[in-house]
Amino acid sequence: MDLLTKPFGTNVVEELSFPKLVQVAHNLVAAKFDLMKFTPAKHILHTALTSGQLRAGGHVVESSSGTFALALSILCSLYNLRLTLVTGPMSQIVRWRLENLGAVLHIVHASNNCEGGIQQARLEVLSGLRSSMPESFWPQQYTNPLNSLSYRPIAERVLLTQPKIDSIVGTVGSGGSLFGIASILQRENPDLEVIAVDHNRSVIFGAQATRISTMCRETFEQILAMGAGIPMGNVNFELCDEVHWVPVPKMVQKVHDFHQRTGMLVGPSSGAALAVAEWRAGQEPSQHVLTIFPDHGVRYVETMFDPRWLNNWNEDLARDWGGPRDISSPEEVSEGWCRFKWGRRRYRDVAGNDPAPRPAGYEP
Repeated sequence: MDLLTKPFGTNVVEELSFPKLVQVAHNLVAAKFDLMKFTPAKHILHTALTSGQLRAGGHVVESSSGTFALALSILCSLYNLRLTLVTGPMSQIVRWRLENLGAVLHIVHASNNCEGGIQQARLEVLSGLRSSMPESFWPQQYTNPLNSLSYRPIAERVLLTQPKIDSIVGTVGSGGSLFGIASILQRENPDLEVIAVDHNRSVIFGAQATRISTMCRETFEQILAMGAGIPMGNVNFELCDEVHWVPVPKMVQKVHDFHQRTGMLVGPSSGAALAVAEWRAGQEPSQHVLTIFPDHGVRYVETMFDPRWLNNWNEDLARDWGGPRDISSPEEVSEGWCRFKWGRRRYRDVAGNDPAPRPAGYEP
């Protein structure tokens, strides 16, 4: 069944479905996406449509402020589906794109000290909307296993061109991309090193930072697809070898440096991944490293590419971290760049408890 209703739809889907491979250094390759979350959004919607769980003209509802929201907007426009999104604060350009594509937005402006932060606050709004829309379809990007499974074709295409990969470095939002790709690569190379990159305000790997930089604290909801306040069901802890928590100033510095060197505009999550990947590649020049750049930088033109916005953070951006500080527990995460050897263990074996949301009122 052809689910697309526009003649150019197939080309649009193909263009957005796969990354371009960029040689960043002699032993470092980046899988550069324009819109990485298009991959799981397409797979989830396609599966729902072919199974009858979602029908033509149906209604999709989801919580997202970033790339998954934009991916759903594009796909629902192509598939002639209605879309309602519960979002957080976003740039004007992102809001314009979502609404121009036909999405109806319900914006949650703050967490109001809710347990789990703004993500949980959005999910509570979403729950109310779903109860009034019983026929709607919820993709459930945070917990849907189709999220991770959708990346298999990408991993297989990478292996065709980069058969020797010793390490993969990726940021963790929902967990789907890094662990979905890594699970396939590890079948070819069981010794593949999987390095997760996170925000030091995130709860995903059990960080309990009591102090973070002003820039990290005040911009994490504004510019990042990182900094999760709730556990993510697609994070496969038992595939993870080590975790890096990278401060926002380092992400921004790396994005600006990458643009100056290449002319490529990427977002802060890509900057975080690149900082760790370049460090890893430099540590082991004979090893081949793959990293993931999740999206284009256009959604950040009002923030990290705006000199007026950057002037607010001169003190933070003047700092530098040549490399990570090794820590012995996620509880030691602080305002700097930290690294912890996870060792492919279960979350409980590392933290002593199960994953939990951010405590209400958390404000380091």
